[in-house]
Amino acid sequence: MRFSCERDLLAESIASAGRALENKSFGSGVHLDLTGDSLVVSGHETDILIEVRTEVFGIEDGHCVVPAPLTSDLVRSLGEGVVEIEADDINLAMRSQRAQMSVNLINDYNPPYARQSESEPVTVKPSDLRDALSQVIRASAKSDARDFVYTGVLFAATDSGLRLVATDGVRMAIRDITGLNLLGDDTEVIVPSRSLAELERMLGSKSAQDELKVTISSKEASFEMGDTLLVTRLIEEKYRDYRQILQPSYPNRMVAPKKEMMEALRRLRRMARENRDLTNLKMDITETSITMSVHIPQVGTAREELDVTYVGEDIALAFDPELLNEGVDAVTSDYVAMEMTAANKAVKLSNADNSELTYLLMPIRQ
Repeated sequence: MRFSCERDLLAESIASAGRALENKSFGSGVHLDLTGDSLVVSGHETDILIEVRTEVFGIEDGHCVVPAPLTSDLVRSLGEGVVEIEADDINLAMRSQRAQMSVNLINDYNPPYARQSESEPVTVKPSDLRDALSQVIRASAKSDARDFVYTGVLFAATDSGLRLVATDGVRMAIRDITGLNLLGDDTEVIVPSRSLAELERMLGSKSAQDELKVTISSKEASFEMGDTLLVTRLIEEKYRDYRQILQPSYPNRMVAPKKEMMEALRRLRRMARENRDLTNLKMDITETSITMSVHIPQVGTAREELDVTYVGEDIALAFDPELLNEGVDAVTSDYVAMEMTAANKAVKLSNADNSELTYLLMPIRQ
């Protein structure tokens, strides 16, 4: 295999495909397939495939498998401009200006990713889905120690469009997207959060002019934008009934400026990190103000007071400061609404001016 290509384009293609590989060790392989002037760079495991198509100057067709992170880093370290690539049965050589490097090819033991039969794709405005994913993914579980379905995001059809739901058992994020229907005949599917995090990254790196094409079948979901394709297996489990913890109304409601609250949380979280496992953030809410504080014996105390609008009885709560910060950060309006029923019940964070986002967070028992 022989071809030449722009350095940055090749390095980014290999890095993007390599993000499909959970194991980033030397044995993680990215496939390079050259046909004419078309190079397809792909990385896959049993549940995810990322494929990037790149136009190059092809000289000799071929195929090889290279270590993902090392090859991308070496290509990026070469001089600016065009790099020349040549692969034989043993290694892949890279040349640019007066620099020359090579990496040994590796054997790829993963079976090929078997695509399922596809349904008709739906064209989506990339920004709509990207923004929703950024708000929801943060609430999904990072491992399956508690419940495997919590490592995914529920895509559920609603009368008005699409609802995304994620939870790790301590918090829950719900985001409604009006007018978007991706599911066809299915009423709900569960998409792995890890795959959606890569999709969010992909949507953020592409041109705003590119269209996103989404195809969801009974066993997999595919997302294609520009020269990049991401395919992921669905989690074939039943999602827990999240509606059970939703309250029809809340007797206590506070509205606070988001920017000021985020700044206060930034300072309080710095103190809390001195004893992350044992520290919580205390919150005392009265008619006109909210007082947030972190106290660590033998270390120190941090305290912040904000003016707010509040309707309800005075209440005292305690939260994990990192989880509270992520909930406030998910809000997109200038003001954050916080609604409560009692000190031991889930608190609802949302936009103050609309109901498209719901972020539920359990307080910590004091």
